[in-house]
Amino acid sequence: MKHTTQSKLKSENTVSSDTVDVTSSPSKLPSQDSAKSRFIVNVSTNVASVVVSTLLMLWYVPFLMRNLGAAAYGMILLANSLVIYASIVSASLDVSISRFLAIDLNQGKQEDANRTFNTALALSITACAALLIPAAALTYYYPALFDIPPGMELETQFLFASIVITLLFSVVSGNFGVSSLIKHRFDLRNIVLLTSQLTRTGIVVLCFSMLSPSLWWVAVAFIISACVNLVGDVIIWKALTPQLSINPYKVDRCKVQALLGLGGWASVNQIGNMLLWQIDLLVINTFFGAEMTGRYGSVMLFVTLILTMTETLVSVLSPAIMARYAVSDIEGLKRIAIRSVKLLGLGLALPVGLLCGLGRPLLTLWLGPEFADLDLILILLVGHLSVNLAVRPLVYVLTAYNRVKVQALLALGLGVGNLALAVSLAYWGGWGAAGVAAASAIVWTVRNVLLLSSYSASVMGLKWWAFFVPLTFGMLGTLGITVVGRLASEFWWPGTWLELGMLAFTIAASYGVISIIIFLNRDDRTMLWGLLPRRLHD
Repeated sequence: MKHTTQSKLKSENTVSSDTVDVTSSPSKLPSQDSAKSRFIVNVSTNVASVVVSTLLMLWYVPFLMRNLGAAAYGMILLANSLVIYASIVSASLDVSISRFLAIDLNQGKQEDANRTFNTALALSITACAALLIPAAALTYYYPALFDIPPGMELETQFLFASIVITLLFSVVSGNFGVSSLIKHRFDLRNIVLLTSQLTRTGIVVLCFSMLSPSLWWVAVAFIISACVNLVGDVIIWKALTPQLSINPYKVDRCKVQALLGLGGWASVNQIGNMLLWQIDLLVINTFFGAEMTGRYGSVMLFVTLILTMTETLVSVLSPAIMARYAVSDIEGLKRIAIRSVKLLGLGLALPVGLLCGLGRPLLTLWLGPEFADLDLILILLVGHLSVNLAVRPLVYVLTAYNRVKVQALLALGLGVGNLALAVSLAYWGGWGAAGVAAASAIVWTVRNVLLLSSYSASVMGLKWWAFFVPLTFGMLGTLGITVVGRLASEFWWPGTWLELGMLAFTIAASYGVISIIIFLNRDDRTMLWGLLPRRLHD
């Protein structure tokens, strides 16, 4: 999963008052209702993709744990976390090509668009070639560097190599997948992602059923799913942007500097984010071994799911924020920023609060009673997300103002601090694995709540504490749901999935009513209602 700030400057979506609509070129201004319909389709398919992916992973993780064991499953997570560091290359190139290709296509400059595309593709292939040498060295020394279950050295090496190959495919695939982002066809992109994920899962299940469970089949599934993803992206690229073609003679040296320059600070920001989110399993494996790596990693799935859900929903705000800045509607941009932070925090409070409040019965039903003691780690990992992820719209604001440099340096500095604090609490402080989770919670709160929100407010000309009040709503919602969930499970322990679902639904419904009546004002409700196409109002 990539946590990047993508500058999608094709302004198909803008905001009318505090609602979202779409604007394209002046000659082709779509109707407000059709614009909202496009917005609804994007959001709906994003949500559907997250729901399907979540259900699939909630089933897939216990399946792997039962068939491979916690230690072997930990090897999958460890290998994946290492390879994610190399995704910095893909992330930075995605930011660059998204911006420049969108400008070229919007201005009707077909020749420039082809030069941009082919230059970015050439850079991606060059980056892949450069990554092969360190990847090969790390694959060879992998068993010596990390705690590997005895007898699994060779298959773990092959697993790591397969994930590296998957990354290299994704670096190339990103050049084609950007067409669906520029054209705002999130539905097509989600189809490709889900098909790839279902392919990977299906191959593993089939091989485990017909043959014997092994990391070998997991590795093979990674490679095949990467091929499926690449083919899908190429097909959509050709359908959405037929004016583009692969032509090595159109690689433009002048565009190389521009593409690398914009992606440079994106890379720094990505490195910081990796140190903040992906350092956990490396520290756990180093100090607590393979078994704990698998146990801790299984709980981290919920962090990944919430991150994916948030990014999926927030990504549709990027064009609206960019468009408001482009037409100098700073007041409109401020309203979008403040209201989106508030609404996102209230929305995140529900899944985060349910996980914190019902974590123990959930872990018991999901992985077994022996995993119930991970309840504290689950709370530390997800409890702060309703506040820290609520500031995600501000990342797009800083991109619009071209203030990425400060954001990147901030992420890098705190990422290094997170590593130091995690080691200090976990090893020297004697907190164990909970210390690693606590370090992430502390550092992310300092970064997002105290620094990023204050800096964003200052950039927009607001009081430095302007976003503290909107963030408070998400915090109060999370705390309330957590307390209710804890008390409810103490008096009525949900022993089955049906009982757990009924309890969660009751809490969610009550929270929804309270949020609408107490937390949301008339402007908030008007904004949410305005997002629907007009025909749904009638």
